[in-house]
Parts: sequence; structure tokens; C-alpha cells
Amino acid sequence: MDRTEEDMKFVGFIGIFNQSFKTIFSSKKIFTQITLSFILPLAIIFIIQFELTQHVFWKINNNSLPYDTHDSREATAIEWLYYALFTFVYYIFLTLFSVLSTASVIFTVACIYINREVVFSDVLKVIPNAWKRLCITFIFIYIALFIYNVIVSVVMAILRAILGFTSASLIVMSVILMLFVFVFLYLSLVCQLASVVTVLENIYGFNTLKKGKDLANGKKLVGMGIAFVLYGFLVGLVVVYLLFVEYGDEVFKWALIWRVMMGILCGVLFLVVLLVFIVNQTVLYLVCKSYHREAIDKVGLSTFLSAYMGETVVYPRSGEEIQLGRPQPPSNQV
Repeated sequence: MDRTEEDMKFVGFIGIFNQSFKTIFSSKKIFTQITLSFILPLAIIFIIQFELTQHVFWKINNNSLPYDTHDSREATAIEWLYYALFTFVYYIFLTLFSVLSTASVIFTVACIYINREVVFSDVLKVIPNAWKRLCITFIFIYIALFIYNVIVSVVMAILRAILGFTSASLIVMSVILMLFVFVFLYLSLVCQLASVVTVLENIYGFNTLKKGKDLANGKKLVGMGIAFVLYGFLVGLVVVYLLFVEYGDEVFKWALIWRVMMGILCGVLFLVVLLVFIVNQTVLYLVCKSYHREAIDKVGLSTFLSAYMGETVVYPRSGEEIQLGRPQPPSNQV
């Protein structure tokens, strides 16, 4: 990275994307290895889940939309059981490769930040020591997202029952939905920072969510804007996939070869977005730390990263974070 710690706190929306792409292109080999080893399986899991939900468990989807008149047949109890088992297995593999991808990318970005050489074998050494901490943090993230989804579903169901389907009710629900999107972006920002905190600091689980919330203060709009752009790009990819790949023969009368080529292009872009997503959240973490004047001791951070690889580490005094030191006093400069 080409910015000093003091400069990092002034990095904004464009700057974080710029630093993320510079980081990726400066170490193309290691990020390519990580993408092919961990992010590609994660993308495949997403695609399998999407396709099976569309073509195998389509009646489950229809049941969730009672006003859908495409097919009125209801899913049987055994189909719901299969769907539950499939969802359970899906989340296991989703968590597994999310942990692998997150730990490897965050570790790599941190090594690049402190100008420490990193190779793929180093990344593989980190995973056994980081996966348990990340799994615990991910469990709390899932709980937070589950609570959010329950609240959204209940509120929207109540509004629909009270207001019906009039034009006025659609406007009200649209406004409420926009508020929920705003909350989702903020929750996503906190969860992203919590993931980085888990890898680079001495805490995990619920405490990382509290630390992520504290770090987000002052950089909320920047972080939420980044999340909005990346999620928007992912939604756009899904729309393109549906129009040109899934239903390309019906909508545009495309031949199979063109649909396959478009599917490959969507897959490659999906991999890139997932990689940029994790690199972005790590760079944002560094920006937030600098903004709050929490000094990032590069020597201490290097020591902390060495511990992941089984090297000898001299631990700090009780209550002091290994790599971050203590918050710096306010600058006397105007």
C-alpha cells in the first residue's frame, strides 16, 4: 500500500477501492491462488444453491409467495424435509469456504500492508489457527442477520395485512423497505469489520460485532456506500445470469454456446467481486483504525501474524492488543 498510516484516515470511498485494486494487482499470484482454492468453491456453492432452489425446490419458493399463480401445487412434508436438509448442508459448506476465503485474504492483505512477503504456503498455515475464531464470529453474524430477517418479515407482513395492496400501501411499504435496506447496509458494514477484527485482533464472537460497531463510527456512509455498490453489482450479475443464461433461450433466443459463454463471464466477474469484497473490508478496517487514531504497530502486527504460522511470539501486557498498541493522543497540528 502506498499510503502512510496518517494518510489512511483521510481515505474515502474512491480511495478504498483504489487501494484495494492496487493491493490485488501488486500481488496477483497469491490472490489468484486464493481465488482458485477458496473463493471459486464458494462461488460454485452459491451457484449450486441457486440452481437447485430454482429447479428442484421450486414449490418451496411458490409456497413462500401465496399470491404466485404460476403453479398452485403445494410442497409435501418430505419435500420440506429435503429442503431443510439441503439448507443445513448448504450453510455448512458456505461457512466453511467463507471462513477459508476470509482468513486467507485478510491475512494476505495484512502482510502486504506491513511489507511482509507472503506465499500460499503461509496462508495454509494460518487457516488451522483462525478458523475456530471465525466460525464463532460467523455464528453471531448469522444470528444477527436472522433476527434482522425475522423483524423485516414480521413488519412487512403486518403492514400488508393492515394496508392491503392499495397504491398508498405500496408507497408506505416501499419507504419502510428502503429503511430496512439502510439498516441492512449498516449491519453488513459492522459484520464485515467484525470479520477482520477476528483475524487481526485478540477478540472474537459477539465482542467483534461491538468492536466493528465502534470502528464504523465516522466512516458509516463510506462503508455503507461500498457495500451498496458491491451488493448492487452482485444483484446485477444475478439479473444478467437469469436473463441471458437461465432463460436466454426463451427471452433472447440465444444458442447454447452463447449462454455458456455468458455464464462463464458471469462466473469470472462473480469471483472478482467476492475477492474485492474481502479486500475492501480489510482496507476499510485499516482506514477506520487510522481514523480513530488507534496506532497500527507494524512490528507488533508482524509478530501477531507470525503466531498464526507457529513462530515464537512474545505476547503483550494484559489488556493491550498485540498489533494495535494504544490509541494515539490527538494531534496538536491544526
